[in-house]
Amino acid sequence: MEVSHSSSGAEIENPAYLVYEDIPRYDLWLKLILGAILALTLVLGIILLSTDLTAAWAMFGVTVFDALLFKAIMPQRYQIYHDRLKIVLGGPCALNIPLSSIREARSAPGRKAFAYWGVRFATSSKNVVEIVRNKGLNVVISPANRDAFLEQLSQALKAMPKAELPR
Repeated sequence: MEVSHSSSGAEIENPAYLVYEDIPRYDLWLKLILGAILALTLVLGIILLSTDLTAAWAMFGVTVFDALLFKAIMPQRYQIYHDRLKIVLGGPCALNIPLSSIREARSAPGRKAFAYWGVRFATSSKNVVEIVRNKGLNVVISPANRDAFLEQLSQALKAMPKAELPR
């Protein structure tokens, strides 16, 4: 556990230190789908400018809303701390998964990026990682460097104190 000192000289344990960080891999197909959705609503808004101003503004609003929604729910980073896996989403949003709740992490077939019973944060059909949990929904993600991510997560799971290990 990392130890720091306060201004009075007393030791303070810092339980949250970053072990590894990776970015998600975004496939071209996903970028094209998200871009097409935004382009479609924007183009419809432009077309509607000449016929129905209210509908045009509504379409521009939908375009902005969709862009903000995509930014808010799409993974930005995957962070492994000594006690948790953090999936950083847009803005202040994040999903924290305690390492003690992870039974295993493994490579998964690309089809799990499309259809999966659990939480799906996979942004690529390549580099899919399945996080199998003891309790709660399992999670699939797509780190850019799957092998390094799995190695670092495996080391973090092995380094957990025995009291925190899953049963």
